[in-house]
Amino acid sequence: MSLLDSALWEGKIYLNGWRAGGGGTAPSMEPATGGQLGSYGVASVADVREAATAAAKAQKEWAARNPEDRAAVLRRAGQLWEEHAAEVQDWIVRESGGIPPKAGLETHIAANECYDASALPSLPAGDVLTSNENRWSFARRRPVGVVSVIAPFNFPLILSIRAVAPALALGNAVLLKPDPRTAVCGGVTVMRIFEEAGLPPGLLSLLPGGADIGAAVVEAPEVRVIAFTGSTAVPEDR
Repeated sequence: MSLLDSALWEGKIYLNGWRAGGGGTAPSMEPATGGQLGSYGVASVADVREAATAAAKAQKEWAARNPEDRAAVLRRAGQLWEEHAAEVQDWIVRESGGIPPKAGLETHIAANECYDASALPSLPAGDVLTSNENRWSFARRRPVGVVSVIAPFNFPLILSIRAVAPALALGNAVLLKPDPRTAVCGGVTVMRIFEEAGLPPGLLSLLPGGADIGAAVVEAPEVRVIAFTGSTAVPEDR
């Protein structure tokens, strides 16, 4: 079975497994021909709330995992980007309108982002600070909890994975909202890679949708960090 077998994800979001989204479905279109490539699930605001709750719960156990366990998932994700590069590149070309060399760059960088992120769990978790007081002074680095990633259409894979991979590696959970125009190559591909890499359920949710979903993944009380790429005007409709 291919990584992007439509029988797995067609018309679905990912929230503790592939399932119908409360917002129905939307078409994935090919800009070059105007033809429909398939359909993806659209999340509802209620889906986002459920995903944020599940993410906050799953994140605590994930952060407590051994660093090498988290690193192994990221390394496997990097390998999977390489193994399935041709299939992912085809979707990038057809759905985003990118040329093949650009699609190749995206999968290459996606793999390297995961390999680089796999080193993060083993880095020092803090620093001993200088102090004039006769006591230890130190800073500790801890996961923030839940991170929302809102990615654009122009480099849909790179601008998703560059935030998703390090956030997961450092013990966080992620709510991923791809651009509606590139929901498969910038969303489904990321979800499928981490699903196959062995990421535990609840840690990464795929929540495609419009401005209401963008607002929901920002406003969820569990969310502590937002990774957003776009202009000032973009949140009005994306």
